[in-house]
Amino acid sequence: MQLIPQYSSVCLLSARRYGDAIINAVILKQAAKSRPDIKWIIWTKPEFEPLFKLMGFDQIITAEFPIAGGHKKLIAGGWKNLWRSISHLRTLKIDASIDFIGDTREAFLGSLINTRTHYSPKWENDHWMRKLIWKIPVASAKYLPIASIDDQVYKFIPDLLSKILGVDIALDSKPQPINSKPKIAFHPFSSQLFKQWPAQNWLHLFKELSSNGSETIIFCSQSELKEAQRQFAHLNPQIPIRSCKSIEDLIEQVNKIDLLIGVDSFLVHLASALGKQTIVINAGNKPQWWQPPNSIALGQSGNCPSYPCMNEPTCLGKVGESKCVDSISPDSVLKAVEQMLSTTI
Repeated sequence: MQLIPQYSSVCLLSARRYGDAIINAVILKQAAKSRPDIKWIIWTKPEFEPLFKLMGFDQIITAEFPIAGGHKKLIAGGWKNLWRSISHLRTLKIDASIDFIGDTREAFLGSLINTRTHYSPKWENDHWMRKLIWKIPVASAKYLPIASIDDQVYKFIPDLLSKILGVDIALDSKPQPINSKPKIAFHPFSSQLFKQWPAQNWLHLFKELSSNGSETIIFCSQSELKEAQRQFAHLNPQIPIRSCKSIEDLIEQVNKIDLLIGVDSFLVHLASALGKQTIVINAGNKPQWWQPPNSIALGQSGNCPSYPCMNEPTCLGKVGESKCVDSISPDSVLKAVEQMLSTTI
């Protein structure tokens, strides 16, 4: 079945967070290879534009959206850019639009740009994604069912696109080889503090890996730099701290490493997109849900009764806060590193 005819123009709406944007860009790159006849238009936030350019897309229209924390920017004047972007998209007479979220807001935005059809996933009632969205259906949208058993982001999005485009979308899962004396980056930070792994565990990793000849470095954003210095400055210069000032700077730095170990965040998905192997330390999500290609994802409940909480924890301020991520031992991460390093060159 091919829902979108040849030589159509298709708009992808990606209006959530950095992690969602790079995942969307990576998967859409493979879709573009499988359907080179399609003209792709990306409708996304300004800060995500470099990620789609990285994946080879050049027709990108940016705006602020009333989704994923964007309300303040919208109220502060971003609504003008949103309206201009809608007006621009309407003039392009796009054949179809797509979102990968299945939320009322994305489907409504898709209806505003006057495409013939807006495609959106419809999650089975007990699918974990259904718990994260607004569920009011939009009459003009065409919803495609996703079964609860299809719970992996890097699997159900390509499958959804395969249905829409009528071709098999397969992700390129060939990682870059790891050097025999690898450069390993740590990313210990997340904007959601409950997802962070204890600092003493990172120190344990550093000691074990450095004793085996690995070079380690800590990546952080400008906003994370103060905390990185507080936790790890006493180890400098043995483990340098690299604060990246822009997406372009971050991409340049990631290209210099062999392996990234990080909490579940944008950076592990970016590293995977750049062909790096990753080890992902999960908190409130089951490890397979957001597991990137070429990665080992670690996660467990730690006997938390609310696990998995889809990163909407009920444990904050209580005894046992973050016990899921705290229960992941440094030895389990080192075992994953050993498995990764078995493919060294």
